[in-house]
Amino acid sequence: MGFIDIIKEKAKQDLKTIVLPETEDKRTYEAAEAVLREGTAKLILVGSKAEIEEKGAGFDLTGATIVDPATYEKTEEYIAKLVELRSKKGMTEDQARELLLTNYLYYGVMMVKMGDPDGMVSGACHSTADTLRP
Repeated sequence: MGFIDIIKEKAKQDLKTIVLPETEDKRTYEAAEAVLREGTAKLILVGSKAEIEEKGAGFDLTGATIVDPATYEKTEEYIAKLVELRSKKGMTEDQARELLLTNYLYYGVMMVKMGDPDGMVSGACHSTADTLRP
């Protein structure tokens, strides 16, 4: 058994939930399909259902959870927490709302910060700096 196979087996034994915020990139759907097929993680895709169905057409995303920031019941909690965390930098509720509803990287980070998924994978279509900034 190779090293990657050992890692995959460990992942299957301790299943984690990972958020994938870069739903504008085809590679995200390719990776999501592989992870779901192998059963190495539970996945959350961030974006509207229509957007994900359109851009992810042709990929088997069965089992993935779609979280639309515009309608998700925890969005207001994420906004409040972001305002709390960034209030000393002048973050207002309106700024936090705009940021979370338009930048899925920030939304994914807030999901992890609030303890909903176990982690986030990003960097397919954003620079390292853009990925780390949130």
